[in-house]
Amino acid sequence: MRNAMAHAGKSGRRVVAAFVGTAFAQDDEAAARAQCRQVADQIRPKLPKLAALLDEAEPDVLAYMTFPKEHRVKIH
Repeated sequence: MRNAMAHAGKSGRRVVAAFVGTAFAQDDEAAARAQCRQVADQIRPKLPKLAALLDEAEPDVLAYMTFPKEHRVKIH
């Protein structure tokens, strides 16, 4: 998240944090991946470097979603 905020700029950090946070709030892996791609597509015109970072980091940051929901709290 810290790397993403570096690309967002000082004035856009809260908005970007809220957008990215929506991917982590999803209930299952498919929904989280879809939300992450949607967020990247929405910010791509104004913040292409951040969108590329999200595209590249998606498998790593959402890897915990492959575990059962009961285990995610313990992983976090």
